[in-house]
Parts: sequence; C-alpha cells; structure tokens
Amino acid sequence: MSTWIVISWVLVLLLTAINIVVFLQLKKASDQMLKMAFPGAKNMNEALASMQQMTQGLRARGGRAPFGAPGAGGKNADAQLKAAMDMLQQMQKGKKR
Repeated sequence: MSTWIVISWVLVLLLTAINIVVFLQLKKASDQMLKMAFPGAKNMNEALASMQQMTQGLRARGGRAPFGAPGAGGKNADAQLKAAMDMLQQMQKGKKR
C-alpha cells in the first residue's frame, strides 16, 4: 500500500511541474501579444492602461464599446434582442404547422 502512496505523490509532483511550465509559457505568450498590440508599453500595467484609454476614447466619440464592457449595448441592443426573439418565435411557429 505504501508503494501506491509514493507513486501517487510522484504523479502529483510531475503534474504540478507540467502545470508550472505550461503557465509560464502562457504568461510569456501573453506578454508578447501585449507588446505587439501596444509597442510603447514597458509592462502589463501600462498596456492595460492604454487599452482602457482606447476604450474610453471610443465611448467618448460615440463609437461602440467592446462587447461586455460597461455601457455596451443600451437601447439598440435591446431592440436587436427583441427582433431576434420575435424572429425565433416565428420560425418555431412555422415548424409546428
């Protein structure tokens, strides 16, 4: 029975090491993408700050905010959702006939 305990702990250590390596690779890829998107940013905080400035600039000019951002959608989104729901109901009524 103690052999299985040792084997299980070895597997836990192996999977933890794999998890750490994958996490570090993903973090490096994320940093590279941010550097490509915002070449002037020195670190992630500056990149995120410039991203927020771009989003606020879009809202100030009357452009659309990114999906899921606070203030995104509004009355136009409600009207589109209602039109989509009406269309879906009509399609379902057509199938029942």
